[in-house]
Amino acid sequence: MSGATATRSPATVGYAPWILHRATAVLLVLLLAVHIAVQVFGFTALYGLGIYQPLLDLTLVAVFMHGFLGLRATLLETTWNRGTKRLVIWALGVAFAAIVLVRIIG
Repeated sequence: MSGATATRSPATVGYAPWILHRATAVLLVLLLAVHIAVQVFGFTALYGLGIYQPLLDLTLVAVFMHGFLGLRATLLETTWNRGTKRLVIWALGVAFAAIVLVRIIG
C-alpha cells in the first residue's frame, strides 16, 4: 500500500490501537451520558454510591487515550520518515502516561 492511499484502517495503524480507539469512543459516549445525567438532570445517586469521582477519572483517562490514539493514527499517515514518526509517537505516549500518573498520584 502506497503512502498516498494509506487510510486509518486496522491494517495501517495496527489492530489493537484501532480497536482501543473505537472502544474509547463508545466509552466516552456512555460516560458523557452519565455526566449529563448527574450535572444537568440532577441524578445524584452516583454521589451516594461513591462512584461518580472514579467515573470522572475514567473519563479523563478515556479522553486522553482516545486523543492519543487519534494523533497516533494521524501521524502514521504523514509523509515524515519512520524515525521522526516513532519519536513523535513515543513523546506523545510519554506525555500521556505522565498526565495519567500525575492525575492518579495527585
